[in-house]
Amino acid sequence: MPELQLLRADHADRLLTFETDNRAFFARNVEDRGDDYFTTFAYHHQGVLDAQAEGELRFHVLVADDGEILGRFNLYDMKNGTAELGFRLAEKATGRGVATAAVRELCDRAKGYGLRSLRAGADVENRGSRRVLQRAGFIQTGETSFWRNLYDEFLIGGELRVRRLGFGAMHLSPEDGDVVRRAVDLGVTLIDTAYLYGWGANEELLARTLWPYREELLVTTKVGVAQPGQLDGRPEVLRTQVDAALTRLRMERLDLLQLHRVDPEVPLADQVGTLKDLRDQGKIGHIGLSEVTVEQLVQARGIVEVASVQNRYNLLDPAHEAVLAACEAAGIAFLPWRPILDLVNAPKMKTFEAEFGATRAQIGLAWLLARSPVILPIPGTSKIAHLEENVAAGAIRLTEAQRERLA
Repeated sequence: MPELQLLRADHADRLLTFETDNRAFFARNVEDRGDDYFTTFAYHHQGVLDAQAEGELRFHVLVADDGEILGRFNLYDMKNGTAELGFRLAEKATGRGVATAAVRELCDRAKGYGLRSLRAGADVENRGSRRVLQRAGFIQTGETSFWRNLYDEFLIGGELRVRRLGFGAMHLSPEDGDVVRRAVDLGVTLIDTAYLYGWGANEELLARTLWPYREELLVTTKVGVAQPGQLDGRPEVLRTQVDAALTRLRMERLDLLQLHRVDPEVPLADQVGTLKDLRDQGKIGHIGLSEVTVEQLVQARGIVEVASVQNRYNLLDPAHEAVLAACEAAGIAFLPWRPILDLVNAPKMKTFEAEFGATRAQIGLAWLLARSPVILPIPGTSKIAHLEENVAAGAIRLTEAQRERLA
C-alpha cells in the first residue's frame, strides 16, 4: 500500500499536510465499514484515480500531530491556469483556525503547480466555509462562488504577508466599527491608520473593534504630525507618538510604522534615525515613509531598510511614477493613498463603466493592481456597500487593450 507523502509541517498547532491518492487515504484512515468498499474502490473511483495520475487532480490531507484527520482538500480540473477547490473539514479544524492555514498552504501548492487562480464553492448555510475562504484571500463573486488570484499577496519587508488590496481607515468615525469588522470578514489583511486621523481616535477605534487581532491582520499607523496639523519630526515627538500608538493600538510592537511626512525643519537623518533606534529597541518591526521623493527614499535607505512608501497615486494622478519605479526595483511596497477619489469625480470615467462592467472605483483599483506587483491600494470608506464594491475589484482582470485605453 503506498505511503502518504509528507509535503510540509510548519504550521501553527503542529499540523501536517500530506499529498496522496484517495485509495491510499481511505485505506489508511477510514474505518472499515465491514463491506467491500476498499476492494472495489478503484472500480467506483477509477475516474478520480485517472485524473490524479494525469495531474488534473491533487488530493491533500490535513492531519494534526497526533494523527487525527482534520480535513481533506482537493484541487481538480487543473486546466488553463485555474483550478477548482473542494474541501471537507472537521468542525474542530474551523474552530481552531487551522483550516485557513491549510487553505493558504494549498494556495501555495497550487502556485507550485503553475496555477494562477482558484475557484471555490461554499454552502450558503455554512458560514464557517465561507469565512475560511475569505480569510484565506478568496473574494466572493456570487452567492456561493469564490475566486482568488494566487498572486494577490505581497510580503512587506519580506515577511509581513498581506493581501494587496487593503483598507484605509481615515474616513471612519468612532461609530463605524461595523465597517472595519466587515473589511476583515471580507479577507482584508492590511489596515492603514495614523495619529492624524482623529488624533489617536482612529487607532482607538481599531483596537476597540479588532483586538485581539487575528494573526493574519496587519494594522499599520503613521507618526510625524502634531496638533494642530503641523509636521513635527523632532526625535522626542516621534518617540512619544510611537509609545502612544502602542498604547492605543494595544500592541507590544508596531509591525509597520510609517513616517507620515518628512518634516523639512528636521534633518531626514534624524527622523529616520529615530525610527531606526525604536526598531532596534523592539518597538517597531518595519519602517515606511509617506510622500517622499526618490532622493529622500535613497537617503533614508542609506540609514535603514525601508519596507513601504505611501504616496498619492492613481490612474488620473500618476505624478510619483519615479518613486513607484524605485520601489518596484527594490521590492518595496507602494501604498497609494487616495487611489480612487479622483476617478469617482471624473465624468470621463463614466464611459468606461458600461464597457468594463464595473464602477469607476473598481476600474481604478483594478488598474492599480495591474500596474505593478508592488502596489497595495488602501481605499477607504465609511459605507459597507462601498467597502464591498472596493473589495470585489480584486476579482476584476483588465485586458491589455483595456489597460492601454485607460492609460
